[in-house]
Amino acid sequence: MSAAVLVLAAALAAPTALDVRPPDNDDGRHLEVSFTRAEATAKEGRSVATVVLRHTAVGAAVAGPPAFTLGAALEVKQELAGAWTVAAVFEAGETAYTDEIDADGRYAYAVAELRRDDDGKILEASPVVVSSTVAPHGAWFHSDRLGYLGVVVLIAGLIGYYIQLARRRPKDIYVRRIPGVDAIEDAVGRSTEMGRPVLYVTGLEEIQDIQTLASLLILGHVAELTATYDTEIKVANYYPLTMVVAEEIVRQGYANAGRMDAHRPENVMFITAEQFAFAAGVNGIILRDRPATNIYFGKFFGESLLLAETGFLTGAVQIAGTAELAQLPFFVAACDYTLIGEEMYAVSAYLSREPTLLANLKAGDRFKLAAMIFIVAGAALATAGLYALGPKVFP
Repeated sequence: MSAAVLVLAAALAAPTALDVRPPDNDDGRHLEVSFTRAEATAKEGRSVATVVLRHTAVGAAVAGPPAFTLGAALEVKQELAGAWTVAAVFEAGETAYTDEIDADGRYAYAVAELRRDDDGKILEASPVVVSSTVAPHGAWFHSDRLGYLGVVVLIAGLIGYYIQLARRRPKDIYVRRIPGVDAIEDAVGRSTEMGRPVLYVTGLEEIQDIQTLASLLILGHVAELTATYDTEIKVANYYPLTMVVAEEIVRQGYANAGRMDAHRPENVMFITAEQFAFAAGVNGIILRDRPATNIYFGKFFGESLLLAETGFLTGAVQIAGTAELAQLPFFVAACDYTLIGEEMYAVSAYLSREPTLLANLKAGDRFKLAAMIFIVAGAALATAGLYALGPKVFP
């Protein structure tokens, strides 16, 4: 019966207009293969499949088009004679294929039509159409992501503008008052009057975490204050590397105050890298040394209430800051002052008035304002059915 079908059916016409090229906006690891099927062949449906073959032409000439063995089955990734490999087999009339390949090769492609029986064995093959060799290459720009480029340009422009403004007229850059930071000096003064130390906790995350970095920046200011007031400072650290950096920051704070002789490296301590063992160790310091000021800046987890509650029971002035939303309620309840979220990141600019830090702070604020305007305008236009702003900018 299959033979009868083969005799009655018209000879298979080869695909035409075979084109191989790198896709637009590609990363250099794909080639797009497209072709046109004969109308009569396309009408035969699933009885005729289109096979796409690949030849890797690295350091070798492309072999001639392969011959198909009648009565044999064909599978994807099957290797044929002449270094050809089956890249894809289409049964639903597809006329395009994107092939994932290595970025450092040259490739040729061939396309043919195959009539197969119910078991998938080849009954007839059309002539094979072969392309020239093509090398993939990556695009310099992804045109569908121009919106992201606009965001980068906007932020860079804002930072550049505010850096120039901060250098020329630093007093014109307004940063709102942060009560928790202003209270640090009063709290250190209280410790001085009471003759009791200041305890500083750098959080429970490694040094590469942004909250730990912000905490260490603030530590330099606190260390300089304690050196100026001749007050002992103790720094509790969760990781050894954080301790090393914190010790150097405290040393520099004492040097800036001209009190290197008063610096005690042993007061910058590594407690332990176990969460609740660390909390127990810090609580022990609070209960034994009874510091008059406890400062918690950094990333905290479930131990935050344990630390803050212990400090509250000893009557210490407590100042905390973290970007962990789940821990903020505990600090707010048990501490005298709490820096919420980005306030902690703004402290270094607030204290130093350094132009680059001020520029980053103000540029971030202006970009947030621009984002809010974009969201409101986009939502209004989309609700009114006038314009879909979002997909036009961020596909």
